[in-house]
Amino acid sequence: MVRIEIYVNGRLLPRSILVPPPEEPPACCHCGGQSKKFITRSTNRNGNAGRPYYKCTCCSKFLAFADDRGNDPNNPRCDCGVSSKRQLASREKGRKIHYVCRLGKCNFYDVQLSAIDGSVATVEGDELASALAMLSIF
Repeated sequence: MVRIEIYVNGRLLPRSILVPPPEEPPACCHCGGQSKKFITRSTNRNGNAGRPYYKCTCCSKFLAFADDRGNDPNNPRCDCGVSSKRQLASREKGRKIHYVCRLGKCNFYDVQLSAIDGSVATVEGDELASALAMLSIF
């Protein structure tokens, strides 16, 4: 597990200990096939360059990132009964904050709603998205 510390105005904000990613390649929740670990390209423009992930070798579906980024134990529970992974959608998909199964074993998907107006929460700007990724928040 990795402990993340976030400081604002010199004060430490409380933060959860991140839970681990899948230890073994998960079976595909779409077709039941085997998955294999890959690494995202260094040219990835969504803040995911160099991240390990699992993809089905049969149907080629993305299953899960194989790191602890976004794995807060306080995230909503997925259909597997474990805490989900918080992710940030790509620029093309509107940078929406959402949750998926962190183990890649089920089709769980949920969006984060804004506390202000109840709309789907988004992150504005590439710099902020990159900073949040560096903090392992997304």
